[in-house]
Amino acid sequence: MRRSLLLALLAFGFVGSLSAQSLQMGNSTGAPNTGDLSPAIVRTDIDLAHPADGTGLVDTATFAWSATPCPAGVKIKFFRRHGSTVSFLAERGPFDVTTSPMTVSLTPPVAVEQGDLVGIARLTDCGNAGGITGIVNPGYLSYAGDLTSDVGFAAGVNGGAVLDLEATGTASESIYAVLPVVGSTPGAFGSFFRTGLQIANPNFAATSGKLVFHPAGVAGSSADPSVSFSVGAGSTISYDDVVQSMGQTGLGTMDLVLPSSAGNPIAIARIFNDAGAQGTTGFAMEAVPLSGDKQVLFPGATGFLTGPADLTRFRYNIGIRTLLAGAFLTFRVRDASGNIIRSVDVTYDPTFFTQQPADTLLGGALPANALIEVSCSSGGAIVYGATVDNTTNDPSAQLLKVLFAIA
Repeated sequence: MRRSLLLALLAFGFVGSLSAQSLQMGNSTGAPNTGDLSPAIVRTDIDLAHPADGTGLVDTATFAWSATPCPAGVKIKFFRRHGSTVSFLAERGPFDVTTSPMTVSLTPPVAVEQGDLVGIARLTDCGNAGGITGIVNPGYLSYAGDLTSDVGFAAGVNGGAVLDLEATGTASESIYAVLPVVGSTPGAFGSFFRTGLQIANPNFAATSGKLVFHPAGVAGSSADPSVSFSVGAGSTISYDDVVQSMGQTGLGTMDLVLPSSAGNPIAIARIFNDAGAQGTTGFAMEAVPLSGDKQVLFPGATGFLTGPADLTRFRYNIGIRTLLAGAFLTFRVRDASGNIIRSVDVTYDPTFFTQQPADTLLGGALPANALIEVSCSSGGAIVYGATVDNTTNDPSAQLLKVLFAIA
């Protein structure tokens, strides 16, 4: 696989603090219109659509239930996803269900990491977990039994709804923004790509955090290589090659993680081909906040990439960085006249990064002036196209932007 690197200017965020940041996992629909699946009287449903949006403690859960009262009818459970396996973390309850929606206190609070999952167990033949249908993302897996061990996706039944189940608390830290791709790696035609990074602090107090490097080709985790940083008020720090400075090589993706009390820094990265005495060629690009940005594909969203006009002079790669719920994406390739010539579906685990030649990812040669439509059916992802000059190894990149979405 040709690994021509690209990326990025990270100019996110702005002056401010994340103090007292709330933590949420699961989803409160407000208007359940269906019950869960019934693989058994005693069963456990695990929400996949809305992982924890921070690391911290959850102390409250709210859920919809179809009947009351149901004495000792429900447990609230927590899991951690590892690819296509979910590992049991903790549970609270059983709880008496006396109303719907029902809010319960989780005592003691449950420690979770960003990306962890919440579930609900039905313990008796009384009522059902509520959910909502008619939206894009099939949001949960249902298992027979009161789960207290690891299970695989294949053992569950995929529900065609989103559970009306939410756990909330207070975050101690969270991913502030994402560099979709970084690296310190050789590329094609004698190139060598590096990632420089500057982190500036425009706040009136020192700020700190950590950078987490997730290697390409495997699902990322909080245990991946990381380095802490601290920047004084009004100061700036820099890395000539941020991946190499962490003792890593190769291609990957990077998170900027901030504690709740930290002020938001400005981080600027530059991807460049290092030609030694002949200098560098590279570019800067705005990186992507984890949420609320037009460059994040979400369920029902569609965006577009444009391929090179000359495929003999330039090589073209497509990169994908998934977010905390993984992603199911559909690529449709249109020729210069607008005709769809190919459609490809891909599925990736959470916090996964891959960059491939477009011909490889899309199952065939790309036409000149191709328009590449990318739609998201579940999860979330950042997608980009990277063009590199075959003579000079000068790179450039286009981050996909969401143009329309179906609710």
